[in-house]
Amino acid sequence: MKKHQQDVTALLQALAQSKEQVDREKEQKRVIANQLAAAAQQLSAAERQGILEKMSELLTADELTEKFTRLLSQSKIQLTNAASFQQLLVQATRRRQLFNFQPEWKLNNKRHAYKFIDSLGVRRPKIYAFNQVLSKILPKKGTVLKPENGSSSHGVFIFDEQGGAFEVRTGESLRTADSALEKAASLMEEGKIKKDSWLLEEFIGDFEKGKPSAPVDLKFYCFYGEVGFVLEVERGNQTRYCEWMPDGQLAATGRYEGKTFIGNGFSNQQLETAKRISKTILTPFIRIDFIRSKNTFSFGEFTPRPGQFSSFNEVFDRYLGECYLNAEGRLFKDMYN
Repeated sequence: MKKHQQDVTALLQALAQSKEQVDREKEQKRVIANQLAAAAQQLSAAERQGILEKMSELLTADELTEKFTRLLSQSKIQLTNAASFQQLLVQATRRRQLFNFQPEWKLNNKRHAYKFIDSLGVRRPKIYAFNQVLSKILPKKGTVLKPENGSSSHGVFIFDEQGGAFEVRTGESLRTADSALEKAASLMEEGKIKKDSWLLEEFIGDFEKGKPSAPVDLKFYCFYGEVGFVLEVERGNQTRYCEWMPDGQLAATGRYEGKTFIGNGFSNQQLETAKRISKTILTPFIRIDFIRSKNTFSFGEFTPRPGQFSSFNEVFDRYLGECYLNAEGRLFKDMYN
C-alpha cells in the first residue's frame, strides 16, 4: 500500500510539472501573438484581415485575451475556436455544483423522466417494478432490468422468452434469469451500480427464436429544439456505432474507430419527435435516447452528460459547442420574451 501511495504522489508531481511546462509554453505563445497583432496593424486592410483570420484559428478560447477578442471582433473575424462542447459540459457540471438545480438533471431520474414523457404523449415502455431493491425483483420474460439511476448501460439485462437473459453492455448471453440477478448484485459490490434501486420494464425490441435480437438505440444530441447529431448503437456480441448528421449524412466525429457500421438511420418523424421533446426542456443541451425495434419507436431515457463527451475530434467538438451556444442564445431570448 505504501508503494502505491508513493506511485500516486509521483504521478501527481508529474502532472504539476506538466502543467508548469504548458503554462510556460502558453505564455510564450501569448507573447508571439501580441507581436503578431502589433505587426498586423502595419499591413493593408486586406492583408491584415487574412493574418487575423489565421491568428484566430491558432488561438484557443482560454488564450483569447480581452485585447485579442476586441481586435478580432472589431475586424469582423469569427471566433471559430471559442466554442467547445467538452468545456461547456464541464462548466455545466460546475454550475450544478454551485447551484444544485438544472432541469435536465431532474429528468435523469427515470421516474421523473417517464412522468414528463407521459405528459407529452410519447410512447415509452410499460413498468412492472419501480424503485425496488434487487432482492425483490421478480424476473419476467420479455422485460428489461435496469438500475433506476444507472449510466453507460451498466446493470441493464434483457430477460428473453426462454428463461435466460442478455447483458446489454457486454453482449453476453446468460443461461438463466438468476444469473443476471447475480451479476447485477456483483456490479453493486464493485461500485459500478451506486444504489440498490431497480426498474423492471417492458422490453422494446424483437425476439428471434425466443432470444432478443440486437437492440438498437437512437441517441439524439438535442439543443433546445434542434438536433446536432444522432448516434445509432447496435448491441450484440460486439457493440457497433453509426453517427449521423441531422440531414441524414454520416458524421465525422473521430470516435469509435474499428467499431462502426452503416445503420438504418432515422425517419423525419423520429427527428421531429426528438426536437419537440427538446424544445419543452429549458436547457441548452440534453441527449434524448430512444429504442427502435421493427415495429416500435419508444422513448428510452434522458442523458444530461453523455459518456465520452470529450472524445470528439476538434472540429466536431467545436461544431457541437456552437450548437450549444446557439441554443443557449435562443433559450435566453425565449425566456426574455
